[in-house]
Amino acid sequence: MEKVKNIAIFLVMIIGISFIGHLAWVKFVTQKFHYNITPGPIVNAKSDIVIEGPKEIKIGQLARLDVTKSAGKTFKWQILPSGVDFEVYDDGRKVIFSSGIPGDYTFIVACANDNDVDIKVLTIKVLPNDGSPIPGPVPPVPPSPVAGLKGQVIVWAGVVNSPNKKAEAAKLATSFLAIQASIKGGQLVTIEQIIEATKVANRESLGNSLQVWVPFLEQLQKYLQTQAEAGLLVTPEQHAQVWGEISEGLTIVSR
Repeated sequence: MEKVKNIAIFLVMIIGISFIGHLAWVKFVTQKFHYNITPGPIVNAKSDIVIEGPKEIKIGQLARLDVTKSAGKTFKWQILPSGVDFEVYDDGRKVIFSSGIPGDYTFIVACANDNDVDIKVLTIKVLPNDGSPIPGPVPPVPPSPVAGLKGQVIVWAGVVNSPNKKAEAAKLATSFLAIQASIKGGQLVTIEQIIEATKVANRESLGNSLQVWVPFLEQLQKYLQTQAEAGLLVTPEQHAQVWGEISEGLTIVSR
């Protein structure tokens, strides 16, 4: 536990330094290249983080962290232990988190407001379900007869335990198909726009069923990251093709 605290303190220092460095860089670029910015009154804006969220959840429950009441313009998150999946959205003001492994998970958030920085730490304890054994590894799913990414999508969807899986898969398929259409239509032109639009569309499609699809989304995220690192998923055109294959796989699941 003492080691985790020391790591948390170190990360807090790193996050704070990165924010301060960012502010200094913005000031330098503005002065160096004489951007056309109308000078205004000097305001000593105070940065203050206000975190809203649970301190305890059970396995499979979804924790929602919210810092929208904070006085800050830029937010950066880190979690201990590292490597745990969580999703940040709304420009860093909201986080969703779920875990199938009990234990303590420490969230570190830093925010900057002009030249002031604030840092807060929140620990969420994930508890086993009452009277239920701690779930073990997910049993392997038989290979899909469908080849390629579509087949992988079918396999990953096999671990989703939902009574409405077919209907939810149909909605998710429509979500990816809509993003593909926006890419081809030129509405989404950068990778950042594609990723953010996909997150929003998927959350809207799944709604309260998002947490039961977390295992599927984790496997999909790992695949997409591997493809990007291999240089096979770096252009909008490549994203459009892959998004279409994901939609086709989900459509098969929905039937």
